[in-house]
Parts: sequence; C-alpha cells; structure tokens
Amino acid sequence: MADKNYTMEQEAIKQHIQLWLNRPIESGAVRELLNSSVAMASDVGNIRPENQDRVVCVQVQVSAAKSFIIGVLCDGMGGMASGADCASLSIASFLTSCIKNQLMPIGERLITAAEDANNDVYSQYSGNGGATLSAFILDSEGQFEAINVGDSRIYANLSHGIKQYSIDDTFAGQNADAAGVHLSKGLLQFIGVGADLKPQLVKFPKIRQIKRLILTSDGAHYIEASTFKQILNQRFSAAELCTRIIDVSKWCGGYDNTSILIANDVLKIFANTEETAIPIGTVKLTDAFGEIHFIGVTALDTLDPIVRI
Repeated sequence: MADKNYTMEQEAIKQHIQLWLNRPIESGAVRELLNSSVAMASDVGNIRPENQDRVVCVQVQVSAAKSFIIGVLCDGMGGMASGADCASLSIASFLTSCIKNQLMPIGERLITAAEDANNDVYSQYSGNGGATLSAFILDSEGQFEAINVGDSRIYANLSHGIKQYSIDDTFAGQNADAAGVHLSKGLLQFIGVGADLKPQLVKFPKIRQIKRLILTSDGAHYIEASTFKQILNQRFSAAELCTRIIDVSKWCGGYDNTSILIANDVLKIFANTEETAIPIGTVKLTDAFGEIHFIGVTALDTLDPIVRI
C-alpha cells in the first residue's frame, strides 16, 4: 500500500506542475531568481497565435546544507497535436523524475528523467505529439550535467566566447556548428518519439570554466550568428541579456515563440547559500510568469502548493 500511495503522490505532483504550466499567461515576460544569477524569458513572437514553449528553473532544498537546481526548456512541436500541452507534460514528468531519483548520479538522473518524460508523452500521444528538451542539474556540491533532445539548444561561454555545445537532432545539425543558424524542424528525435529515443548528455570540455550557460528555443535561432553571440558575450545581467535576445528575435521577424534561460557564474550560484536557501523539503518552481512552491515534495508527501505570481 505504501508503494501505491507513493506512486499516486508522484502523479499528483506531476499533474499540479502540468496544470500550472498550462495556466493562462501574458504574451511575454522576464523573471530572475537566485540573487539575479539566473533569469528566463518567454515570448509568443509576432506570428504564432500561441506560445508552445515552456521554460522553468527549479530549486530543491534537500537539507540545510544541500540543494540543487534544475533548469529545463521544452518547445512543443508545431504541426503536431497539442504542442503546448506536450511541452508542459514533458517538463512536469522530467522534474518529477529528477526529484524522485535525487540519489542517483546527476547524469544518470537526467537520462532517466528524459526517458520518463518521453514515455509519458508517447503514452498519451502515440508519437503524434512531442517537444524538444534542453536541461541541466547543478547541485551545491558543484556537480553539473546537461542533456539535450531535439533542436532547442544549450550554449556556454567559456574562455573563448559563446559556443553551442548541444547537437541539434536534425540531419543538418549532426554535420555543422549551427550556432545562431535556424535549421529545419525535421527532428530525428524528440520527447514523445517512443522507443527510438536515445538521449545524450552534453559534453563540455572544461565544466569549471563555464562563465555563462544558456538554453534557447528555436525562435532565438533566427538571429544571425555573429549578432547572437555578440549579445550574449556582453557583461550584462542575466535578465538584461534575456530581454535583449527576445527583443532582437522579434526585430528579426518573431517567426516563432522564443524562450531563453541564462545562468551567470554557474559554479558560484550556491556561494551565498544563506541568501538563496528556501525551507528544507521545499521545491520552488519558477517560470517567466510566476512561481509555485511545493512543501515536503522532496519526500513526495506533498501538501497543497503555494503559488506566487
């Protein structure tokens, strides 16, 4: 009976997150957290009638000294069934899995979470709906890993400027450095594809030299490559950089939804834990439009969520 209740509580958390992500939202917004070291933005653009992107940052306080954050961006696939709902379900399932399996090594946890999200979306849409996924986990002990599925992207600023480290799951993306170049949406894999999914961890040559980490949906990839990199190389706050990318993507036509998450000084995020800590056992989920807290969720014995907009 305990295992059954545990599973039911996981499903309740997943449903809470999915419903929250599907709430009515504005056409665009920017939000920052963790002493402004992390910011995210999302905008519907100039053409699309609906924003099918979802981008969130989650802070989990395991104990007084131990915590971790999860950043995740999903782009619902246009032209397929319920793109926005697929993106919300992908994130809800991914986050629930990451929290449930928090004792796993980070890389294994990310792969398991991507597989769990893929199974959930496939079981509901049978391959006729899906989403991209770009995500990372960083913990207070300095451990960091990232994963990518589809053609949303992960960039980082190391010693030589901005570079794309994820590889687009498209025919073109497998054969080119596509930073700042918009490629065809003919995806080789995506969350919801079914048994063929083979998620890969993103390889960074020198993790401890990452100055800035960036997740983007493909609305940002209409920006010309040198302009894209020039914007993100500037010494501005994460929120200001998010705003500039959204603005420029709209000036370039705003053909698609644009979402972005930026983390500055990645390995210093937990330097001032007294300022960023939340109550033990709490999960704080933030997107560009608001935040929600789950109490006791690290043990998956959730109480009513607290929502702040």
